[in-house]
Amino acid sequence: MPALAEWRDFYVMIGTASGAIVGATFVVASLASNIRERMAEGIRGFITPSAVHLASVLVGSAILTAPTLTPLGLALLLGAGGVAGVVYGIVVAFRVRSFKLDLSDTTFYVALPIVAYAAMAAAAFLCRWGAELGFDTLAVSLVVLLIAGMRNAWDMATFMIMRDKK
Repeated sequence: MPALAEWRDFYVMIGTASGAIVGATFVVASLASNIRERMAEGIRGFITPSAVHLASVLVGSAILTAPTLTPLGLALLLGAGGVAGVVYGIVVAFRVRSFKLDLSDTTFYVALPIVAYAAMAAAAFLCRWGAELGFDTLAVSLVVLLIAGMRNAWDMATFMIMRDKK
């Protein structure tokens, strides 16, 4: 797919960034290792999804840099990933519904990931049928997941640091 070849460096870059941030997220998770049950419920609702979103960027980037990828393979892999991400985003929304989240937390932990995964599924469909817009949509969806993951990792790290100071 010639159009995808033009995006190779982009996917290598964001895949590398997401891999590094996944490592940082594991550090945050280790900071949360000795917390009470109510806080543990919150950590499962926030740390795990952030790691999943960052890992999705990493896996998506790996798929998109595969040298023998066909349009059908791209559509199947990224379409399935997008649909699974939307379902997972809805599960996360139910996990965190009992927490009083402000608008920015609701946006970055719930809304943006669901929209990004839906865009990924739509992009997979567009790419399958050769639409140039598909690659742009796919890039935006992965960047949104990367930004949400970075913001959420930082949010969790500062929460853990502030928790220890109280």
